Amino acid sequence: MEPKREKCIFLLLQQQQQQRWNTSRFSPLLQIHAFILRNALESNLHLLTNFIATCSSSSAGIHHARRLFDQIPQKHDPFLCNTMLRAHLGMRQFIETITLYRHLKRNTGFVPDNYTFSWLAKSCASTLASWEGLQIHNHVIKTGFCSNLFASTSLVDMYAKFGFMGCARKVFDEMSERSQVSWTALIYGYARKGDMDNAREFFNESPDKDSATYNVMIDAYVKSGDMDSARCLFDENPERNVVSWTSMVDGYCNIGDVGSARLLFERNA
Repeated sequence: MEPKREKCIFLLLQQQQQQRWNTSRFSPLLQIHAFILRNALESNLHLLTNFIATCSSSSAGIHHARRLFDQIPQKHDPFLCNTMLRAHLGMRQFIETITLYRHLKRNTGFVPDNYTFSWLAKSCASTLASWEGLQIHNHVIKTGFCSNLFASTSLVDMYAKFGFMGCARKVFDEMSERSQVSWTALIYGYARKGDMDNAREFFNESPDKDSATYNVMIDAYVKSGDMDSARCLFDENPERNVVSWTSMVDGYCNIGDVGSARLLFERNA
């Protein structure tokens, strides 16, 4: 590896570590960008992609990253494009994620992959952009990613958050492979709609329940005031965490059963 490129990668890694504690420090990244330009490293796509990812943890950084991205001619590179899409998603700039994808599809040779569709589905779900979500699903089918676990699970989750449980169930049923995340996404959708019969049916069928799956059902029962069902699942849950304990304590408080709430609180203390 060239010494200058090696130094730049070291500086980026160092900055990534520092950003874990302080995301507001943007001036060191400008210095790294200046180093890239001074040493004619701006044609190194891997380096620029790494720089964009490092930039994208603050509002100032994401704007700088996007300006740099817009100047890069190689917008056919999936890793580069996915990095920028994910950066917008990470900053909760959901509309920008969808708009950038449209621009890339129309004006560049960018070919999306399963990660692309995951970021897009999350962006659509977060803004309840149902029309755009349907378009993304159409693109998933056209590009042959409907059998991809990552992409299909993202679609199930997206439709569940839209409340389109018929669509979510159709995608789920057509999946040749399912993860626990896929099951939990579908269960969450039914529970969110108040359809506890279907939620419980798929919960019972779920082969490898984890804490997230239990928490979805416990939270749904708590919100419906069915503390007996919530308590049964809570006691059955082998991996209780702060979410499950808090849901149960809040649930008992909401129905005025302060004694049970106190007992659980003291058990978790």
